[in-house]
Amino acid sequence: MKRLFSFWDKTDCVNLAIAPDVLATLVETGQLHATDFRCLDLGSKQIVWKMFLSLAAAKLGGRQALADFSLKLRSER
Repeated sequence: MKRLFSFWDKTDCVNLAIAPDVLATLVETGQLHATDFRCLDLGSKQIVWKMFLSLAAAKLGGRQALADFSLKLRSER
């Protein structure tokens, strides 16, 4: 098993691009947490910030807010 993960020793991060709705789903389901990643540019940071605000609002106000936000993200692409 050590051989399979030996590539991790060479770097401390991986740069990825991920669709905002996929990121929102991973965060909502608890598979990814805000402390697991960082934004590399201001536009990404604003999207993530809005996503977390929307997820918090959805937890307080119901699932409709989350559905509305997901539709908005898809239309902004």
